[in-house]
Amino acid sequence: STHYPNADKTVLGSYIIEDIPGSGELVGDDEKSPYVYATCTISDLEGNISSTDSKVIAQQIGSYNQTNYYGPGVVGRQKGYSIAGVNEIMSTMRVGGTRKAIVPGWLISTESYNNEQDYIDNVESKTNAIYTISIKDQFKDVEKWELDSLERYMKRHYPTADTLMKGFYYIRTAEPIDTTSFKDEEVVYLNYTGRLLNGQVFDTTIEDTAKVHHTYSAKRSYKPTKVNWNKDDYKKITLGSDKSSTVTGFAKLVSLMKAGEKGFAVFYSPLGYKDTGSGKNIPSYSPLIFEVQLLGLNEDGSISPKKDEKN
Repeated sequence: STHYPNADKTVLGSYIIEDIPGSGELVGDDEKSPYVYATCTISDLEGNISSTDSKVIAQQIGSYNQTNYYGPGVVGRQKGYSIAGVNEIMSTMRVGGTRKAIVPGWLISTESYNNEQDYIDNVESKTNAIYTISIKDQFKDVEKWELDSLERYMKRHYPTADTLMKGFYYIRTAEPIDTTSFKDEEVVYLNYTGRLLNGQVFDTTIEDTAKVHHTYSAKRSYKPTKVNWNKDDYKKITLGSDKSSTVTGFAKLVSLMKAGEKGFAVFYSPLGYKDTGSGKNIPSYSPLIFEVQLLGLNEDGSISPKKDEKN
């Protein structure tokens, strides 16, 4: 009442303090639009920002990290998963719109009730917060949305590429120097670089690439990675001496390659980090690009196994 006397109060108790209407489709409830593609910035009532996916805002408040992803992300709105107050705010927005709202602590919850009093009575209240939300898109089928987005990306950048399996593209950039198939459980070496579709690098075995893209860590050793081959099931291909698993899309890419070959794969999130993403570098439902140079049986790229070394 002091700072925003004309704010509109929602049914559940939030206050809309700024609203730029969108001209696109109405988001509606979580059954109509189980998923939205949106950006969000969160602050306390004094305006201190605690979270943002805006690069500009992060730079302004001094929290910007060059390795983090900034931009829209997919938000699931299913009951028991999304924050009740945020879900209600988005339900009356249209695609293209931006809304700033004060969300009371009892609505910062994934529980679901029909009215404000039930939330007050049943939810352990958190700190009140201000959410600024911009809706970029809304959809019902997240897999179809992602496949359609990936297809548009490929047609724009690699129009001659075809899918080799659902949501997976491979583009060879250098022919192999040897087409002999690797043996089961044989150890081969490769270099790789992982990127998001916007070109941002999130991981690489190449030191110069890491430095250029600001992912370099002095605690890490940059050298070719060991790959433990499985000739019958690419999903069982593992990495390193500890035989750690890898995402399905990366394993599929490696399985297609021969010694000396270079290429890259673009694949959708079910073959990557799915609906969880990975840290602050890879958002949920994110397609990935992996560039690989498969060196062969030795780190130096030579073909024959060295007699004085054991894999």
